[in-house]
Amino acid sequence: MQIITNTNIIESRSKWAKRISPVAMLVLLGGFLLNLFSFKNPEYTQYVFLLLMVGFVLAIVSSYLVNRWVREPRADQVLTTTLKKFGKEYVLFNYTTTPPHILITPSRLYVIVVKRQSGQITVRGDKFSRKFSLGRFFRFFAEEGLGVPTAEAENGRGKLKKLLGQQLTGEELPEVSAFIVFIDPNVNLTVIDPVVPIMRTNEIKSFLRQHDRQKVISAALKNQLVEIIGGKYAGEEMEA
Repeated sequence: MQIITNTNIIESRSKWAKRISPVAMLVLLGGFLLNLFSFKNPEYTQYVFLLLMVGFVLAIVSSYLVNRWVREPRADQVLTTTLKKFGKEYVLFNYTTTPPHILITPSRLYVIVVKRQSGQITVRGDKFSRKFSLGRFFRFFAEEGLGVPTAEAENGRGKLKKLLGQQLTGEELPEVSAFIVFIDPNVNLTVIDPVVPIMRTNEIKSFLRQHDRQKVISAALKNQLVEIIGGKYAGEEMEA
């Protein structure tokens, strides 16, 4: 198993998360303290709202960066651990291009959409719903939203196919598929007629073994794909 990860972006985003978080706290604290003075000095009210609004935005940005780039295990770490026992025909790319997670298998390429949400999640077709819980309410500002995973998967497929189409001829283009994986061990999935395959982390191996029995991608084509997707990071891969 080859794993190619852009560690530069992880380090950079992690640093920004750690820088923005204390700034957000200071701005919010400043707004709170200024609010105490605004009772006797109403002219300060507009500055209170300004500080609180800026602090609120910074807190959301910080929370997003912390969840994605600081909190462990990160998405790339989970995928690496899950897939590391596969053979050399498999190559996992993390953050080397858009979409962020791509897997080469013997038969095709997969765009992997990673979600960290926990709790009860129900999928019907391309519609996702998540059961409300008190824990979710208190984690509202600290947790990334579910978004529209199916649209993310299709968008990622489109971007990857466009990237490959710029470098390869039509006959060389391999199949590009996608799947969505929920990596939190506390997630409880109910999936009904999904548009895109949806699974938990412990289901990835059986899914791949079931769908990738036929070898279609040659060694030469695989090397081309590694160069196109991995780019300047292709020489820094690790084997697992």
